[in-house]
Amino acid sequence: MIERKTGTGKQISIEEQIEKKIADAYKEKFPVSKEHHERLINYIPGGATRSLSYFKPYPIHIDYGQGAYVYTHEGHKLFDVTNAYGAIVHGHGDLDVVKAVSQGIARGSQYSTPTKGQYKLAKLLCERIPGFDRVRFVNSGTEATLFALRTARAYTGKDKILKMTGGFHGTHDCVAASTKKNVITAGIPKGMTQDMLEVPFNDFNALERAVKENADHLAAVIMEPFLGAGGVVLPKPKYLEHVRKVTSDNNVLLIFDEIFSYRVHTGGCQTLYGVIPDLTTVGKVVGGGLPIGVFGGKKEIMNIFCHENTDRPLYHSGTFNGYETVMQAGYAALSKYDEKAVTYINKLGDHFQKGILESFKSNGLNIQSNQIGSLLNLHFVNEPITTAEQVLKSEEQLHTLMHLSLLNKGFFTIPRGLFILSTIMTEQEIDHLVNKIDETLKELLPLIKEKYNHLLL
Repeated sequence: MIERKTGTGKQISIEEQIEKKIADAYKEKFPVSKEHHERLINYIPGGATRSLSYFKPYPIHIDYGQGAYVYTHEGHKLFDVTNAYGAIVHGHGDLDVVKAVSQGIARGSQYSTPTKGQYKLAKLLCERIPGFDRVRFVNSGTEATLFALRTARAYTGKDKILKMTGGFHGTHDCVAASTKKNVITAGIPKGMTQDMLEVPFNDFNALERAVKENADHLAAVIMEPFLGAGGVVLPKPKYLEHVRKVTSDNNVLLIFDEIFSYRVHTGGCQTLYGVIPDLTTVGKVVGGGLPIGVFGGKKEIMNIFCHENTDRPLYHSGTFNGYETVMQAGYAALSKYDEKAVTYINKLGDHFQKGILESFKSNGLNIQSNQIGSLLNLHFVNEPITTAEQVLKSEEQLHTLMHLSLLNKGFFTIPRGLFILSTIMTEQEIDHLVNKIDETLKELLPLIKEKYNHLLL
């Protein structure tokens, strides 16, 4: 272990030196964020109303965003590769979205009736996404998956749901337990999860066995086509086809949660992979940066909500469902997120992946980057990642230090190593990002050699 002495004669390890250097630089660069954090914790527990926003020593506070950048209260300009965790696809303050929202809200934001905005966005979604014959609007991805599960249960008359380990479907009770690194159980009654089953993602046999053994009571399998929050873990060849066949053969509905994955293709992953589910959820980019969730599917399933088909349709309401201003923002954003835009942003992602893999090699590192389209997740793991369990092995300390180091260098990133691109970005900006990631890896290399040498080539 390499150490140096302080003025007091105390030995400081390389690990402590690097941690202190990066943390001190962060505190020096973002002092106003500390002031805002200390003020906010008097009113919001933990100083952040979203768990993902918090990190040590204190979360950064953003003043505003414009294009591909966000600006802090200290006046720093940061290249934004969080893009609101995937909700923004055209950058901040996109003129078409701003115009749609401004003109729309001037006419009144919500009427509590069906609207033209709902018609236009619903029509566009149904035309683009193969699994959508009919859709209904809600206000978040969490609501979308909640109602997709309720729809499946109501339609089939069965209660059990099967999900994938590492799959994230929001924070309502029955899907929140056993999710990602931290198993969420506090506050969730056991009864809420007694009908939830779980199998590993990409495990052909476990999926088939669970479906067959529970078919009489299993309403649906809910899954992301690839694990999004779980690390951008892609499906093995023919895995999605296998899931589709097994569910169809056993009279079980298949739900694709495409809230995160939809941006990879104008028709989502179901078009990209050629596998059509019975029900689908989308959100994030669909709202143009405003809150939205959408669930829908085959006409015969969704018609259980139809007042014209039955005297007792499945009840679904909400004050802000189909909020007209959101409909207008979503339509403006999706209208320009066409095949040309998707091709461009996906090529940016490919360019980013190529650069970052070259950086790994040049630094003598055996670490991973999982990428699809405009989404990329770096993992401090020394083997190709195909399971959620492997994602959990990624060295958390290195993620923490890389995140702070990149903030110090002018890059707003997601702490777990997830990078999300926008159509407003250029190859030159991506090259600059790759260079700064390379500098950060070099900064961390002494620590990796000392403590994590299993990550070396």
